[in-house]
Amino acid sequence: MGIFNIDGPFYKIGSTIADILIIGLMWLLLAVPIFTIGASTTAAYYVFTKRVSGKEGYLWRDFWQSFRQNFLTATAVWLTILVVYAVLAFNVLNANLAEGFVNILLVTQFIIFVQISFIAMYAFPLISRFEMGYRTVFKTAFFLANRHILLTIANAVLLAVAIVLSLVQPVFAIPAIGLYLHFSSFFILLAFKKYRPDLDEMVDTGALGPLNLDDNKKTAILDLDALKKIEESKK
Repeated sequence: MGIFNIDGPFYKIGSTIADILIIGLMWLLLAVPIFTIGASTTAAYYVFTKRVSGKEGYLWRDFWQSFRQNFLTATAVWLTILVVYAVLAFNVLNANLAEGFVNILLVTQFIIFVQISFIAMYAFPLISRFEMGYRTVFKTAFFLANRHILLTIANAVLLAVAIVLSLVQPVFAIPAIGLYLHFSSFFILLAFKKYRPDLDEMVDTGALGPLNLDDNKKTAILDLDALKKIEESKK
């Protein structure tokens, strides 16, 4: 009887699988216009990072509120990343015009591609959980991606597998997306909690968007300066 009740393992596993499929579908539907991919990804990370921390909530309400509240910042960040990818693609396709510098150009474009991809992996989770401006998102994401390179590489491998699986077998796109976002949230939280170990423990923020405890004089804002100070204090 114990394994089948609401607190049993079967219920929890089934609930997690359902969450993965539902969020995967919601992400896909709201990402269809392309320019909304940033906001959709931010909303998915808000739900999953709360879930893996043991904070239950209402799936659709949490997703939709985060989508709306973070839409402008997430969209601005996503469009910037999209423009960088477009410029990189243009440069690679026209690399032959740089006679004598083709190899240097290609290597440079690859390095930029890797860095902007690493930044993208952290940017939207950051937006989903912390109050920060456009420029701070990029600076903080760059710092975290390179400071915790092993977590970043593990995340990149997961993403590559999800993309390949979705392209080879489109029928698996929804579970692949959901699984990536779910397991990626574990890596993201490992990085976040190195600087905010009390994340999701200080206060129950319920279905609110980014953490903002200014009213309690306990600002939950993650910024680059704070990260650097913490790193320096550990040396």
